Amino acid sequence: MNTTESNNRNEPTRIANEIADHLKAYSGMWQRHPDTTTRLLTTREDLQQISLDLTPFSASQTYDDASQFFDSVTSFDDLMAAYKKAKASKKFEPSDQVLPYAETFLQACFDRARQVYSDEDAALIAEWVKNLDVYAAVKSVECLLDTKDNLALFNLARERDWTILFDHLAIRCSSTPGYDAKAIAEMLVEEHGYEHPQIDDELHYVFDDGWSAFPLYKTLNNGITLRLFVDQSDYGFPEQIIQHWNRVYGYTAHHLALRATRIEQGKKLAVPLADIINNPEDTGIKALQPTGYYTQGLLEQVFLKPHLNKEVPKEITSQLNALHENLGKTIRNGKLLELVSRRELQNDIAEKVYALNGLKYDPENPLHSAPMYAYFLPAQAAHVIQTSLQTQFLEQAL
Repeated sequence: MNTTESNNRNEPTRIANEIADHLKAYSGMWQRHPDTTTRLLTTREDLQQISLDLTPFSASQTYDDASQFFDSVTSFDDLMAAYKKAKASKKFEPSDQVLPYAETFLQACFDRARQVYSDEDAALIAEWVKNLDVYAAVKSVECLLDTKDNLALFNLARERDWTILFDHLAIRCSSTPGYDAKAIAEMLVEEHGYEHPQIDDELHYVFDDGWSAFPLYKTLNNGITLRLFVDQSDYGFPEQIIQHWNRVYGYTAHHLALRATRIEQGKKLAVPLADIINNPEDTGIKALQPTGYYTQGLLEQVFLKPHLNKEVPKEITSQLNALHENLGKTIRNGKLLELVSRRELQNDIAEKVYALNGLKYDPENPLHSAPMYAYFLPAQAAHVIQTSLQTQFLEQAL
């Protein structure tokens, strides 16, 4: 290996060390990890110690190929036509192991949306998803058409001059070999160009309550980083909800996660969750319990309240109740929207992160974003998934 190759290979570590030094100087709450300079430690409110790896994700950039389908949308009919063409252009997940209701559910969402979404709403959605790849665009359209409440953040952003960015999608899978998260993740790598993270600890998350996940990443030539969270129930946990959600709703995304940024004096800044969910006026954004404030903005997350799906057939809920008395209720928590905030890097370090991917960073470009912490955080993933199972507000509507 020559000197140039060695320097390039070590550049992510050097950047991680620079971010760690910056955070340590910024706050005394961070501690150095005893085994690696690229990680910092912090302690949550429950005294659990959390480790964050600050090594930036790097990958070969690919094209934002959704624009060819969504670039000229001016009406709801245009949006649906673009969605169908985009979905037909690539291989997606198989449907042979999910219930026929999954297609019924999705079509019902589209039929309802046709009645309440304006052409302007459809154009707004298309304008946003055209900057993604085909896979993320198709899944995001499905999420944003689930309920018009999901456009509330976009409306608030317009008022406050924020940019809404894609953070991640969560795709729920089975526990059956061939349809599980590993198989779907490999399909996404082979067919859609996603990549596994370079850090071993980020390759596969395993949770004590019977589920696991494969995170995937992709960098687009327009500067956007796409994240996927592909999860599954583990074998031997028949009551775990993920496998049942997949069987009932299919591979439409369980949730779409969005985050907001703003530009101030030539710097890109993250909009904290508190600025979005703690508003005296009614913005239409109703959140559950947030998490991540202990990271001082590196990664904050919260689900918006799930919308009750009253149309799940009684035959399905009865079968699920036979496994566990709560499954028939929680399956009515359909698709969700998540809000995320990731603290942005200062410009000089952001330029180095973008250079890893062969890109030039421009803080004035609304699509550009270089978070200090680029990954998922398993301790928080467990928290937000648990909040998504809340049913007390659903029971009042039954």
